[in-house]
Amino acid sequence: MPWRFRTRVFVVVALVAAAAVGATTWLTVRATRAEYAESAAVEQRVVDDIYETLSGYGLKHGTWEGVVRPVVRLGRSTGQRIRLTTLTGEVVVDTDTEQARTARPATRRPTDVLDPRQNIVREEGDPGSEPPLGDPSVTPTGAIAERITFYRRAMRLRACLTRRGVDLDPVAAARWPTDPLLTGNPDTLVPKSIVNVREALRICVPPAMADKSVVKADLRAAADCLLPLQDGAPEASARPPERAALTVRTCTEQLLQQRLDGITPQPLLLWLGYGQGVTGPPRVQPLRAIIAAVVVAVPVIACTLLLSRRVLAPIGALAMAARRLGAGDLSERVAVRGRDEIAELARSFNRMADSLQRSEEAQHRMVSDIAHELRTPLANIRGYLEALHDGVLAPDPDLISSLLEEAVLQQRLIDDLQDLALAESGALRMVRTPLDVRELLETCRVAHRAVAESHRVELAVEADAVPLVEADPDRLRQVIGNLVTNALAATPPGGTITLRAASRDDTVRIQVADTGRGLAPGELLHVFDRFWRADSARGRATGGRGLGLSIAQGIVQAHGGTLDAESDPGRGSTFTITLPRADRPAQA
Repeated sequence: MPWRFRTRVFVVVALVAAAAVGATTWLTVRATRAEYAESAAVEQRVVDDIYETLSGYGLKHGTWEGVVRPVVRLGRSTGQRIRLTTLTGEVVVDTDTEQARTARPATRRPTDVLDPRQNIVREEGDPGSEPPLGDPSVTPTGAIAERITFYRRAMRLRACLTRRGVDLDPVAAARWPTDPLLTGNPDTLVPKSIVNVREALRICVPPAMADKSVVKADLRAAADCLLPLQDGAPEASARPPERAALTVRTCTEQLLQQRLDGITPQPLLLWLGYGQGVTGPPRVQPLRAIIAAVVVAVPVIACTLLLSRRVLAPIGALAMAARRLGAGDLSERVAVRGRDEIAELARSFNRMADSLQRSEEAQHRMVSDIAHELRTPLANIRGYLEALHDGVLAPDPDLISSLLEEAVLQQRLIDDLQDLALAESGALRMVRTPLDVRELLETCRVAHRAVAESHRVELAVEADAVPLVEADPDRLRQVIGNLVTNALAATPPGGTITLRAASRDDTVRIQVADTGRGLAPGELLHVFDRFWRADSARGRATGGRGLGLSIAQGIVQAHGGTLDAESDPGRGSTFTITLPRADRPAQA
């Protein structure tokens, strides 16, 4: 097999393997990224929920006291390990220790910072929550100081209620900054039946007047922050209203951060998860996937190369043997290994080579036999003709009769060879009709009775009532005639030749049995070969040419039957013709 075909097979298989591995890698990376993205989104929603819940707790309660319960509840519902520490690293709550397990190492960085002041600033960031500039009833300085005072009182009130065990969830239902807890009237907040809540409100509601010094400090800080916006300031006339409003919000945020320090709960660090990595899903690294694909693809391609060599090597040997066989070396064979399709192909090739070799040998042998059969009579004819031409012999009737006999013999040989060639090629012309076998055997007995009597051999017919066969009567008489002629030549005087007919299953069997000398096992193997004679001494004198049985076998096979021989040396031979019945049912 040419190497280029093996190369093409290897390249195609390697490309298919590489494409399959590449596509699988790409789909894996893409699916993994999608899963990671979805997992990250879910993880982020969990983190946001935890952050909002805990940061809202600090703003709603004004203290971190009692935060253990919501932390444990969140840990159970989300499956997260939650840990809160101060900025200095002091642990406030850890779900590991709350669940009576050893605290696992925390992550390298906190997830977020819980600072209630940031929540207040976010509420203040809403532009609708502050009065517009130029309102004659409220100055910007007074509005900022009022908000600071409001949140300071609210945080203290919420912390006081929390410490007294009041659940603020059903109480503080309104949104900032209009908190009903600051109205000072407990009857408007809770039902009268909840005595403990009413008592806590009476104790915790701050007086109407706050510390005047603290309020004055708030006003001074607000005035200092808004000083550039006061009338007469150079910046006030050149600044557009939008920038002025932004400056008011900025001042409000800064002052809330500063003035509420120590009033709101201290900032806490929120830690989620454990270990040295981050809590989110790992990042997908395509380079690692590509390296893994290459690691997989290289053995696949190597195995493909070995497999191609393993599979294509026997095909290459077959191709080389076919070239040698085509060049005339009919002895070429290939080794057969295994029981797969390639091994079956090798066996078929060897059978074909054997058939070609036998056919070639038979052809050479036939040409040699034909030359041998024609050489002697042609030499005789040539010798007589040369003698007549030279005047050595006179052309008397006996000489001419001898030459005619030689020519007739040659004509018979040529006719026999033609019949044999037509029979073997399947072109033997036949006219098939329904034929009575018993009548055929009786006709053959009558035709050969005179010759049999001259040899003092009894010729008998033993035929049962058998079905008709579809056959050419002339050709079938030719077959039986050849068998009877051979039997007469092999049967000594006083012997018997029996023509039998019997039916078996869907076939009719015709036998020609003699009581002659029989055939040895080695002779029986060649009985149907061309130009083969059981008695090598027989020749032209007795009319034997060694083609009768070959022609008979070809005619029988052309009828769809078989011709077999059995022999017992010293006791005779039996030739059996098996033909299908004319009324045999068609094969399914």
